[in-house]
Amino acid sequence: MGVSAVEIVVIGGGVGGLAAALALALGGHRVQVLERAPRFAQGGPALRLAPNATAVLARLGLLDQVLDLGSRPRRAVLRDLGSGAELAELDLGAPLTARYGTPYVVVGRADLLSLLADACVDADVELRPGREATSVDQSSFASSVMGGAVVTCVDGWMYAADVVLAADGAQSAARALLGGGEPGGDGWAAYRGTVPVDVLAADEADDEVVAWTGPDAHFTRYPIRVGEAYEQVAVFRSHLYPLVGAASPGGAGQGPRSWALDSPSALDSSAALDWGGPEELDEAFSWATEPVRAAVRLLRTDRCWRMLDQVPLPLWADGRVALLGDAVHPMPAYLAQGACQAIEDADALAGALADCQGPHGVAAALAGYQARRAPRAFRVSRARQVWESGPLPRRPADDYAASDWLYAPSEPLTFCVPDPGHRYGPR
Repeated sequence: MGVSAVEIVVIGGGVGGLAAALALALGGHRVQVLERAPRFAQGGPALRLAPNATAVLARLGLLDQVLDLGSRPRRAVLRDLGSGAELAELDLGAPLTARYGTPYVVVGRADLLSLLADACVDADVELRPGREATSVDQSSFASSVMGGAVVTCVDGWMYAADVVLAADGAQSAARALLGGGEPGGDGWAAYRGTVPVDVLAADEADDEVVAWTGPDAHFTRYPIRVGEAYEQVAVFRSHLYPLVGAASPGGAGQGPRSWALDSPSALDSSAALDWGGPEELDEAFSWATEPVRAAVRLLRTDRCWRMLDQVPLPLWADGRVALLGDAVHPMPAYLAQGACQAIEDADALAGALADCQGPHGVAAALAGYQARRAPRAFRVSRARQVWESGPLPRRPADDYAASDWLYAPSEPLTFCVPDPGHRYGPR
C-alpha cells in the first residue's frame, strides 16, 4: 500500500525535529516546523554522531556534506579518572566504518542544523521561526472546529494538523498530554568549553575521543576539528543537590548560575542557594589524574548545564500526538547519544507513517512508532557507556562485539528516493 499524505506539524527545530520533518517530507507528507528561536541553526556544543545516526543521515542524502564539515576521530579511549590508566579502546576508523556501513563523525551543531534546514526547504517543508508552542489540543471540539490537533503559540498563532510531533525538549509543551511530569534530575552538573589543540601535552593525541571515568564524575575530550580544536566536558554529581534539589534557583534545568554558597554555614543564610557551582567542580575533580585537572582549569565556569536524567515516558504517542527526542527520552551524557537517538526517532517516524492511509490511520501508525522505538531508547538511556557490560581490557580495538547493540544501524527508511518526474511522491 502507498502513503496517503497527511498534514504534520513538528514542534521544535532541533536535530530531531528537522530530521523528522525532512524524512517525512521526502515520504510524501506535508510538514511545517515551529521553532521558538528567531532563526534555525542555533549554535551549541559539537555533536558526536555514531554509525546508528550517520546511517540515517546517509539515507537522507546528507552524510557527504556532514563529513565535509566534521572531523573523523581515530579511536575512542576509556581511562580511569584517578590513575589515568587505559581501560578499553575502540577503533573509530576504517574497521568501524566497514562493520557498520557508515562512519563515526563529530560535527558542529550549527553546521548540522543548517544542513538539515536547507534540506527541509528543498523538500518543501515550511520552516516557521519565532513560533513558541505553549499547548496542544486534540479534543473532539478542536478536531471538529480546526480539522485536527491544534498547536497554539505564545503569540496566539494556531496550527492544525493530522499529526503533531513534539520535538521541543524535556520541557515539551505536549509532554503533559502523555503523562510526563516536570523534568527532574539526580544532581548531575556539567561544564564544557572549546580549547585549541596546542593546549594538549606532547604525549596526547589530537585525533582521539577520550573519556576518563569515575564513580561520581567523568571528563570527556573530543576533536571538533582534528588538529585544530577540542571540545571538553566535565560532568559530576553534586553533593549539595540532596540538600537543595530542584527548589534551588537553578533547579534541575539549565541556565546561568547564581552561586551564593561558599561554605556550609551559608546553608542557614537567607542568600540564594544553588548547586553545581565552580567550587563543586574543582572538588569533584581534585583527585583526578593531572591531565584532567589541568584540562578542568581551562573550562569556562560562567555557565553550568544541569543534567536531566529520567526514565523515558511509558507513553510516546496518543491519538494524533507523538513525542520524540528529549521530549520523551532525555538521555544522560554518558554515551553522547542524545542527537543520535533523536535521529533514530526521525527514522522510525518516517517508517511508521510510510504506509499511513490518511488521517484515520495516524493513531495506529504512531502506536507502531512507539512499539519500535521505546525498548531501544530505554536501553540506551540506562546504559552508562558503549561497553555496556563494563570496561573490556585486553580486547582488540577493532573487536566491536560489545558495541554492536548500540552502533548497528536500524532497518532502512521506507520513504521514496525522488525521481526527476515526481519529486516527493511515495513508492
